Amino acid sequence: MTNNVRQSLKRRVVELIGRELPDELFCEAEEDSLSIMRRADRSPVVSVIPLEPLYRRVEDKPDERRTALYAFVSRVLAAVRGHTADRTLAGRESRIYPVLQHASLLRENSGRWVSRPHTEETAILYALDHGEGYTLIEREALAEAGWSEEELHRHAMANLQGLPVPIKTQLVGLNRIHFISPRDGYAASRVLLTSMLEEMERSKTGDALGVAVPHQDVLIVADLHGETGATLLARLAQDFAAKGPVPICPLPFFWEKGELVPFLVVQHGTHHRVRRQTNRRD
Repeated sequence: MTNNVRQSLKRRVVELIGRELPDELFCEAEEDSLSIMRRADRSPVVSVIPLEPLYRRVEDKPDERRTALYAFVSRVLAAVRGHTADRTLAGRESRIYPVLQHASLLRENSGRWVSRPHTEETAILYALDHGEGYTLIEREALAEAGWSEEELHRHAMANLQGLPVPIKTQLVGLNRIHFISPRDGYAASRVLLTSMLEEMERSKTGDALGVAVPHQDVLIVADLHGETGATLLARLAQDFAAKGPVPICPLPFFWEKGELVPFLVVQHGTHHRVRRQTNRRD
């Protein structure tokens, strides 16, 4: 994609978002990202919204440029509405869900949000759903509600378990790839449904069950046969993470003994070797 096309897309995004923002907010564009700021003090409402997923989608499917543009703007505005909505938790137990984020988010914002360890690459945070968006639950809001972190987790998991799990399956060679991609913002969170993963593990015909959470709008679970299957999942994870609106993790995992074990596929000439990673939790 040429730089002129990127600049044109960026200007159009800023224009469309700016039309819909309340007067006290404005959209500021950096080189490859956007931020929504308060005019009064330039404090961020939504910071560092990457533009690369939009660029990639338009580059891959130029005929769908308009659709991709408006879908991107819609997601940004939904995030703004979520961040500016009332964040009171009491009485809203049924609107709380777990969400996965890359672990770096916690390292960059230590102590701000309620979180729970997941893997070294990922962390569990909690969201208050507002219909067209959600806000991550901060420790201050949890204290105001008088809840413990365990109570919050129970509410979130109960609500997640009540969501449907639509599955689309593709057969690639011997490998059966399951895509879970409901349009509710919590697709990747379904990886926390251990009973679902255990059932898939029992029914697999290959030698490993693979899992990927490349971005928030998809969970990939795969019945893998050998290193060919592992290599396939690794490529899918990287590709989806690069194109997703809210990336989480480009690394794939094996589901082993009730845990997610990250792995890398290392190429040696024409051969590929699968290397498991040590999964240390913070």
